[in-house]
Amino acid sequence: MRQEDILKEKYGTDPGFRVPEGYFEELNVRIMEQLPPYPAAPKPQKLTAWQRIKPYVYLAAMFAGIWVMMKVFHTVSSTESLSFDNPPAAIVQALESHPTAFETLYSTLPDLQLEEELSGDYQNIEDFERDFGYQLSPEYSEIEVSVSAHP
Repeated sequence: MRQEDILKEKYGTDPGFRVPEGYFEELNVRIMEQLPPYPAAPKPQKLTAWQRIKPYVYLAAMFAGIWVMMKVFHTVSSTESLSFDNPPAAIVQALESHPTAFETLYSTLPDLQLEEELSGDYQNIEDFERDFGYQLSPEYSEIEVSVSAHP
């Protein structure tokens, strides 16, 4: 005989637990009686003028930001190439108002290329000093500079 059959014979199949009559019919009523009363819904507060228009202001700011980004991207990616032979009006105006802006424009060029471009435009150092407002230090002013043609 199996172990399970021995246990059933000794103790039986009755679990020993019983539910009282009508327990589940009254369960819902008893639970609802023990719950605290449901609070009333809060009354909605009046919105201020700013709270009413705030979403529209944010929406307008978002579209303005998108417009500015598109304008900047269009300006940066314009097909017109920049050169000192025919610079756009904005660069000419910037160079006239800020003479040191010339340094930042040429800062990305290698030194040798910058030297070649500038040496082709100037025959002597006095012209260079006059155009850029540059003054040589006294110890260098007596040095003779000769211009050689590059091959």
